[in-house]
Amino acid sequence: MTEPASEGGAGSDPSMMLTSCRQDGNHWVINGRKAFITGAQGAKVGIVMAKSDDGACMFLVELPDPAIRIERVLDTIDSSMPGGHSVVMLDNLRVPADQMLGASGEGFKYAQVRLSPARLSHCMRWLGGVIRAQEIATAYACQRHAFGKPLVDHEGVGFMLAENLIDIRQCQLMIDWCASVLDTGSLATAESSMAKVAVSEALMRIADKCVQVMGGTGVSGDTVVEQIFREVRAFRIYDGPTEVHKWSLAKKIKRDFGQATAA
Repeated sequence: MTEPASEGGAGSDPSMMLTSCRQDGNHWVINGRKAFITGAQGAKVGIVMAKSDDGACMFLVELPDPAIRIERVLDTIDSSMPGGHSVVMLDNLRVPADQMLGASGEGFKYAQVRLSPARLSHCMRWLGGVIRAQEIATAYACQRHAFGKPLVDHEGVGFMLAENLIDIRQCQLMIDWCASVLDTGSLATAESSMAKVAVSEALMRIADKCVQVMGGTGVSGDTVVEQIFREVRAFRIYDGPTEVHKWSLAKKIKRDFGQATAA
């Protein structure tokens, strides 16, 4: 869904979407440019979000298609996503009407259903990454000696690993809580925002401390810790920056207060 910021396209604000679609007989014609399209290289199928007179629409498209052109692959801080993140041009893409997902104008509604599980899956994936970083940093601190004793016996180092352990457990509990809300059938929009913010910020703290514990080794490519640090830094942006989630939660707080006082 994301579009180039240089063109004023949609990012955290989906209402700014510029990619358009119009019906032409039993087809829809789509035009626009997308950015940060993960996995575009090598993909066999894609979902395109575009704006019609009725509102946002979602289409299932087969790839490759001559009307869909990868202009460039972005050089991003993270590197673990298969197919990378691409800028993609849609030039008079014709899609059969029966490949629209749902009804015209209800694209955002359908996307919302998948939003919370997607946020949670990111939380779980990158939590696994920082747990591995913590294991590597712990082994390093227990085996590496300085000033006559293992690094872990120095309070400054040992405390960082202890703080990581606390953060990891809090992340696990937050993920479990959000998953339990989803299990009730709720969209868990607010809950997944809270989980995404809490977990992504905690993972950044954990990864940063792992790098710090390992010193020069931590910033080198000798272990995967350096890569994990880069990956979790991107997570604070992907699926909505921390600040956008906080803004959304603040709106909910105000709305709930208004409803409570009006009752």
